Amino acid sequence: MVKINIIAHCCAQNLRKLPANPRCYVLGLFLIGVLAEYILPISNFSHIVQIPATPWVFPYLALDPRLLALIMLGIVFLFCDAPFIDSHQPYVIIRSGKKNWLLGQIAYIIVASAIYFMLIFLVSVLFLLPNITFSSEWGKVLGTLGITDAGNQFNVPLGISYALQLNYSPIAAMAWSLLMAWLVGTFLGLLIFVLNMRFTREIGVVVSTALVFLQYFCFEAGGFLLYSFSPVSWANLNMLDTTYTSALPSVTYAVSALISLSLILILLTALLMRKKDIDVLPPV
Repeated sequence: MVKINIIAHCCAQNLRKLPANPRCYVLGLFLIGVLAEYILPISNFSHIVQIPATPWVFPYLALDPRLLALIMLGIVFLFCDAPFIDSHQPYVIIRSGKKNWLLGQIAYIIVASAIYFMLIFLVSVLFLLPNITFSSEWGKVLGTLGITDAGNQFNVPLGISYALQLNYSPIAAMAWSLLMAWLVGTFLGLLIFVLNMRFTREIGVVVSTALVFLQYFCFEAGGFLLYSFSPVSWANLNMLDTTYTSALPSVTYAVSALISLSLILILLTALLMRKKDIDVLPPV
């Protein structure tokens, strides 16, 4: 019998383990270093021109294929130990039941993915301090970097797309960018979970890593049709067609595909769990 409180407890138990996991600190330091490289120059530019920047930097992070790959590889690193069966889990499974435990692990992937991207957004805002102002508009700093070549002149490595500013308001861009990143992160986590459960940990990591780099290949190849088969690319709002007039995948297509793929993976986990023996796995 499915019990929400037991599912929530299994999910919360995994979340509580994260602060004690050295892998999370390695991931955190890595992301801080990468984000500092891309965002601090915007803060420096803002300081030089004496105009505060607005906090809407997060949507631009996914527009850079290299940076998007690094961020999504963080998701792979975060969930590489799926299906999260340590020495304590067999007792939890016996007390909770396989179904409740499994739903708890799925909930953990969904919640942890959301926390991951919210923390990236928070860090991106912190790196703009103290040269920041809150506004519902893109602001002069991001507008100038999007329209002119000031980014090259002041060594700002993060590309600020004017096309994104034309197609989305800041709030809409933030909402869609966080949603798409969260859906992609959840999909990758579930994919790793299924493959690691069916095969070995190496298979899940290799396949998910290949999908992360597929978006980089699509960018280099430049074929719009390729993006329809690259789920990680859908976190890049510039690679989604909002007008339904190009060969790029539409927002509707991307959202529907990610939700459908995630549901299929959830069903596969249920089927695999019925036949799988519980093996304790060493920590990663």
